[in-house]
Amino acid sequence: MLELKPMLSALWRNKVSALLIALQLGLTLAIISNTAIIIQDRVEKINRPTGIDVDNIITIGFMAIPKDYDTIGAVRADLGILRQLPNVVDASITQQIPLSQSGSSSVYHNKANQEIGGEGANYYQVDPHFINTLNLKLVAGRNFTEADMQASNSHEATKKPVVIITQQLADKFYPNQDPIGRPIFSGGSSEPMEIVGVVERHLGAWVGWSKAGNVMFYPEIKNRRYAKYIVRTEPGKRDEVMKVLADKLSERDPQRVISVEPLSKYVKRSYAIDNMMVKVLSIVAAMLSFIVALGIVGLTIFWINQRAKQIGVRRALGATRTNISRYFLIENGMIASLGIAVGSATALIANQYMVRDYSQPTLTIVPLVICALLVLLVSLVAALAPALRAANISPATATRSI
Repeated sequence: MLELKPMLSALWRNKVSALLIALQLGLTLAIISNTAIIIQDRVEKINRPTGIDVDNIITIGFMAIPKDYDTIGAVRADLGILRQLPNVVDASITQQIPLSQSGSSSVYHNKANQEIGGEGANYYQVDPHFINTLNLKLVAGRNFTEADMQASNSHEATKKPVVIITQQLADKFYPNQDPIGRPIFSGGSSEPMEIVGVVERHLGAWVGWSKAGNVMFYPEIKNRRYAKYIVRTEPGKRDEVMKVLADKLSERDPQRVISVEPLSKYVKRSYAIDNMMVKVLSIVAAMLSFIVALGIVGLTIFWINQRAKQIGVRRALGATRTNISRYFLIENGMIASLGIAVGSATALIANQYMVRDYSQPTLTIVPLVICALLVLLVSLVAALAPALRAANISPATATRSI
């Protein structure tokens, strides 16, 4: 039978040290539980689907040396070469690299002449090969055709009669409706752009943007001194193809500076802060757990040394090693339970301020309970070795003076 009265009496005599450990456990729980949901949020963000075949895509950029360079002609010639290379699935042009933290955006409406409200979206100027090159999934409508393509000078405004958008953007403009054939207007414009296709997913340029996934595509090539291409290779052939791309393009036209990078490099760079946050917060949580475990070990050993004679007396009266170990583990569990109660309330209160002021994810009951159980487990494991040490105190200790 558990002897709760002696436990409570012992804790009351050492109430200051017991309370400090309980508060330390509570603070640890409050920090770890809020840290855990931030880590979970960042991991989900990093692992969300991009809609793009990131691992097999190469990005190419060039800057022409002549000021009067024929970019449109160069783009058509380059793409013709790129698409004929061995192990290349397809190639397309783009004014910005997806998932690179660099892009262009605008505000769009589903009614003409609107300047207030609307929906922000990242946009790309592409050709009909972009769906196959990025390995996007067309879920409604059609792809662009060569007849849709427009060529314009760098700063020349052009009418954009047709667009392709992501499913996320379609759901915002025309929820529970078929968006194909419906109009979209640039902010303040009366010129409609017809939605001719919808792709399932494309995160766009900025992985941390609250509207990531709102993406629109125009069939257009701009005549300027630079251009960017995306090339998709057969699985596992990316590095092999990368070795020859710059040479092939330079061989066709040496009047430009060419750079070649895998898309995965941009993606890794874009998520660098999120990955760093996951690592740092994980280390902080581990260190807090270790520190509180050391405190529990030290306190338990201190109490055992103080009560060595009492433990010897109990052993002499018939208490088994299991009884002694269990006594200290339950005593520690009582302290941990108090700390968990205080920590749970603190965690929920702190999370409300974090959600309101810093837009952090909401702490729900499930992760809080899991963290509370982990803190309890750390507490019991930390007390286990001292408790086993107490169990080995000999009954003869009762006859010694302390």
